Amino acid sequence: MKKIITFSCFSLSVVALISILGTQSSCHKETTDCPCVITVKDTNSNPIAGASVKLYAPHGQVEGNGVTNLAGNISFDFTLPAIFNVAVTKGLALNDTLKGTGIIQLQIGQSVSTTITVK
Repeated sequence: MKKIITFSCFSLSVVALISILGTQSSCHKETTDCPCVITVKDTNSNPIAGASVKLYAPHGQVEGNGVTNLAGNISFDFTLPAIFNVAVTKGLALNDTLKGTGIIQLQIGQSVSTTITVK
């Protein structure tokens, strides 16, 4: 009878140790969301809807693009931190175009925002 109790206690100890180690070494990955919001405004701080926004990597490849909403905002979600050059254009009547540039640096787990003024 003693051997059965000893074996049972040993088995429970092994099971407990495995479950503790299993939870500590599981493949838990931290969030790598790197969201950003770009706001486009004119020189009077009015939001610019319908502006074309492009995000360029340092080597020149376009990594994101889109058009601003009525509030002059556009959002992007990336999975890795990065630094992008931002180029904004907004076509006007008579072949006139508003333009603006800037830089945005994405941070892991943080929403980053910047405002680009077009002229």
